[in-house]
Amino acid sequence: MDFLRALWRKARIFGLNTLNSLVFVLTCGAITLHEGRYRSWLRLWRNWNGTICCRPESFKMPETEKDLCDVIRDASRKSLKVRVAGGGHSFNASPATSGLLLSLDRYNKILRIDRKARVVRVQAGIRLRDLNIELKRHGLAFPVLGSTDTQSIGGLLATDLHGTGKTHGFLSEQVLSLRIVDAAGNAEDFPVHSEICRATIGALGTCGLVIEAELRCVAAFNLEKSSWLVQHSWIDEHIDTILQEYDHVSFYYIGGIGAEHVRMNVWRRTGRVPSPLLRLRKVLSELFDMAFSGYLLNLSRGLHRSRFFAGIGFFLFNLVMDSKVSIHPAATGFARKLFYLHDEIEYGIPRPHFQECMRELEGLLYRERLVAIVEVRFTPDTSQALLGPGTSRETCHIELAPSLTSNPEKIQHIFAQAERIFWRYGGQPHLGKRTPGLNPSQMRNMYGERFARFQRVRQAQDPKGMFMNDFTTQVFGEVMPAAARLPSGKTRVSSPLFAPAGLTDVGEVNTP
Repeated sequence: MDFLRALWRKARIFGLNTLNSLVFVLTCGAITLHEGRYRSWLRLWRNWNGTICCRPESFKMPETEKDLCDVIRDASRKSLKVRVAGGGHSFNASPATSGLLLSLDRYNKILRIDRKARVVRVQAGIRLRDLNIELKRHGLAFPVLGSTDTQSIGGLLATDLHGTGKTHGFLSEQVLSLRIVDAAGNAEDFPVHSEICRATIGALGTCGLVIEAELRCVAAFNLEKSSWLVQHSWIDEHIDTILQEYDHVSFYYIGGIGAEHVRMNVWRRTGRVPSPLLRLRKVLSELFDMAFSGYLLNLSRGLHRSRFFAGIGFFLFNLVMDSKVSIHPAATGFARKLFYLHDEIEYGIPRPHFQECMRELEGLLYRERLVAIVEVRFTPDTSQALLGPGTSRETCHIELAPSLTSNPEKIQHIFAQAERIFWRYGGQPHLGKRTPGLNPSQMRNMYGERFARFQRVRQAQDPKGMFMNDFTTQVFGEVMPAAARLPSGKTRVSSPLFAPAGLTDVGEVNTP
């Protein structure tokens, strides 16, 4: 029976990868199936890779702020738990609930674009891919983005989205203010220097629901991207030079087979313009990645010939992609569309521990014989969140991404071991990914006073824990005793640590 279940699992994943690739090709990269969806006839919501699902008592898609606040007030009266699902690109149960599940897909308008000031104000349900199109039309862009653009702006801020960069690393860098709805259904604007705003970024919706964001942009620009195959030893010897020479850098290791080569992607800003054939080249490039990661490596593991098939992949990469240069608009220079179905765990560790941590992780994957892509990216100390994978330091982000053709129990067992390695090196979690052993005690050890400040904001915004679920409770803990109240009926949350000169970092939130 175990053999038949494994065979069915592999056949199903290969079939879904193939279906998604066909849709991708037939639409020339415009459409993929990588999104979470609510099936009304089943009353079932699933995340993008099908590993998380829930059946909420109610599913709503508000279109106005009044509707949204009324929905929250009604849920409060009924003592319903409330969670929000965006693009469904989460790898954990953060969006899941048996209560009220909200989607902001209809709350997705661009409210204002000030081209001269380079500022945009948007409703939080807008998907990044749609916002990027409009920004480009106005000659604007974000300085750095992550590897996918399917998520909503609210979802991206809820996990403190990061990319990779020498001077920019996070979407939260661009935040000027957020409009947040608390558990009493009250909406209020908060500037980025307020404690409430900084606590809400990276909080998975537990400090209130972000419904609008005001974001700073930069002038639109193009990126020169190239990919190389390099050896481990060369990276170890030249890592500081690499990070200084290029604007953006990422590495793709193949864990579990003792591979000597690593794929290095680098980006530089350029005045050159994209080729008319860029879209076709990008489709072909992503199909190559799917063929390698989604098929070749999986086939190699099944036939116990991982090094042999990886060698074939490296040979084909040399022929097709090695040292090839392509020019991309900023909006598409980082993001990919096509992904093989996989699971993920990711932590940010202090940049100086990169090589040591990678050696331990590669040793773990090799001993356990788990073939997995390991992506490595780098960010400066620019996050504006209290909690996040890269807050308060220069960070190396390490992500393990095994295919779902692997045994799920084995994946989670290895993730738990990898997580302990991350902790030893001072890791901070990406809360959109798997976190098998994370708990409030670990969060306090990681963030210290920052976690205490976050908890004070969470308590003030949601005293009864309406925005919580089992996953967020596992990570953050239950709500604390009721916060002290001021005579005005406001709860004051303050800290001068992040306030710009001349400002007092004080936010006020309504409490019931």
